[in-house]
Amino acid sequence: MVDLGVDVDVSRAVELAPRVWWVGSLLPDDQFQCHVYLVEQGDQSVLIDPGSALIADDTIRKIDDVVGVGNVRWLVCSHADPDIIGAIPALTARGLHPDVEIVTHWRDEALIRHAGFRLPFWRIEEHDWQLQLRDRVLRFVFTPYVHFAGSFCTFDESTGTLFSSDLFGGFTPDPSLFATSMSYFDAIREFHEHYMPSRDVMAHALGQLRELRVHRIAPQHGQVIPEHLVGPIMDRLSQLECGIYLLARDDPGLAFLLAANRTIHEVDDLLLSEVQFSVVAARLAELAVDFLGAESMELWAEAGAVMLHFEAGDGFAGHPDIAPAEVIAALSGVAQSSRSQLVLPIQSPSGDLAGVASLRFDGPAELDRPTRAIVDQIAGFVGVGLEREVLRCVSDLDRAAWYERAIHDPLTGLHNRLYLPDAARRLCAIDDRSDLPPVAALMIDIDRFKAVNDTYGHPVGDLVLQRVGRSIAASVRPGDIAVRYGGEEFVVLLSGVNTEESCAVGERIRAAVATPDPPNPQITVSVGLGVRHPFEEYEAVVKRADDALYRAKSAGRDRLSVVE
Repeated sequence: MVDLGVDVDVSRAVELAPRVWWVGSLLPDDQFQCHVYLVEQGDQSVLIDPGSALIADDTIRKIDDVVGVGNVRWLVCSHADPDIIGAIPALTARGLHPDVEIVTHWRDEALIRHAGFRLPFWRIEEHDWQLQLRDRVLRFVFTPYVHFAGSFCTFDESTGTLFSSDLFGGFTPDPSLFATSMSYFDAIREFHEHYMPSRDVMAHALGQLRELRVHRIAPQHGQVIPEHLVGPIMDRLSQLECGIYLLARDDPGLAFLLAANRTIHEVDDLLLSEVQFSVVAARLAELAVDFLGAESMELWAEAGAVMLHFEAGDGFAGHPDIAPAEVIAALSGVAQSSRSQLVLPIQSPSGDLAGVASLRFDGPAELDRPTRAIVDQIAGFVGVGLEREVLRCVSDLDRAAWYERAIHDPLTGLHNRLYLPDAARRLCAIDDRSDLPPVAALMIDIDRFKAVNDTYGHPVGDLVLQRVGRSIAASVRPGDIAVRYGGEEFVVLLSGVNTEESCAVGERIRAAVATPDPPNPQITVSVGLGVRHPFEEYEAVVKRADDALYRAKSAGRDRLSVVE
C-alpha cells in the first residue's frame, strides 16, 4: 500500500488499501480530475466509476497491470455524467468480463441507457443495497441530489474506504493524489458551493455517511482524504452553504456568486453566534463597504414611538433620533434612492418591515439585479437580528421610563427619597477622589405648611409644593441632586462649591420662594446648610443640614443657617 509520506508514482496503479487501487490518471492543466478505483477480486473485480473518455487508455493500462480488464465483472456507476461513463466504450472494446453488469440505481439507469451501451444493469435497490464479493461486502449508501437525483456512495466495509463520487470532491489546479492538510477544504468549498444543490440536501447525505467507520475517502474528483482528515472535513462541510446559483436570477459569474455565498454564510453565522447586535451591525457596515462598494451604512428601526438610529458614530449601539425624510418614506416598504444614497427596507422572514438600511456611496448609488438579490437575502437575515434588537431596546426604554417614574416625585418633578441613597453615595465617592470643595447639603422646609393646608385646602397645598419644587430646580445646576425628602421637606446635594457659594444657592432658593405670587398664598422656607467632612457618609451631612434647619426655624424662620 502507498505510504503518504513519500512521493507517489501516479504513472502506475496505486494501492490505497488491501486490494483497493487507484487506476485513474492526473491530467496536466485540468482542475477537474476524474479518479477511477478498482477493487481487486480476481474475475469478480469491481471498477468504481469507470471514468472519463480522456483517461480511458491510462485506466485500461493500469487495470491490466493489476488484474486484467477481462476480469472486471462489475462497473459501479454512481451517477450518469460523462466523467463517470465516458470510458465504458473503450473498456468494452478492450474486452470486459463476459458477464459484466453496470451496478447503479434505477434513476441513473434511465439516463445511462441513452448512452447506447449494450450492457445489462444490476440495480442496487433490488439487492438490499449491497454487493457480496469474495472477501468483502460493498455497501451502497443512497445520497440523492448530491449532485444527481439517483446518486449514491460505495463503502468497502473491510478496509473502511468510502468511494464518495462527487461528495468531498474538489477543484485542484495543482493536482496531487492525496490531501495532506485541511487546506484541501478550500478546494472542496468551491466545488460544493456551486455543485451541490443545498445545505439541507448535503446534510442528509453526511448524516448517512457519519454512521460508517470511514478510514479514507476516495472521491471521484479532487484528492484522496486520509483518516485523520475525515472527521474535520465532514464537520466543516456540514456548515457549508451550497446552491449558489439560486442566489441571483441573472448569471453574474462564479467568482461573484462564491463571494456572495461566503458573505451570506458569514452574516447567518454571525447572527446565530453573536449576542450583541452592535457587533453584527458593525460587521454589516464593513461588508457593505467591501462587497457593495458603499462609503458607509446605517440602520433605522421603529421602537414604539421612538426611532432608533444605528450608526458608526455610536458604535452601532442604537440611540433615539429623528429620522430624515428618505428613511420615513422607506418605512412604507418602498426603497428610496438619490444620486449617492440608497435607503432599502429590511423585511423580516415573517414579511413584516423590521427597519431600513441607508447606504451612502461616493459615486452613483446603483445595485445591479444580482447584487440586489444578494442584498435582499442578507437583509432577510438582518431583519431577524434587527427585530430582536428593537424588542430589547423597547424593553430597555420601558425599564428606563419605569425607573424614571420610580425615582421622581410626580407632584414636584424632583427626585424622590428612593433616589437619594445611591445618588448621594456616588457623589460622595467622587468627592473623596476630588480636590474641589466638599459636598454640601441644603435641607429646605416650608414654613407653617400645615396652616396652608388647613386654611386653603390640600389642592392649594399641592400648588405650593410645586412652586417650591420649581424654585429649587431653577436655582441649582443640572449635576446637583434635588430631592423631595418627604412632606414639605426638600434636600439638595451640591458638589464642587465652597460654603459661601452653597449659602448663595440656599439664599437664592429662599428668595425665589418668598417672592409674592398672587393669588396664591404668601409662603417662605427655612434653609439649613451642612458641609461634609472628609470620607463621611452622606447621612451625616444630611443630619448636619437638618440640625442647621432646626436653628433657622428656632431663629424665626425664613432664613438660612449653617453647620459646618
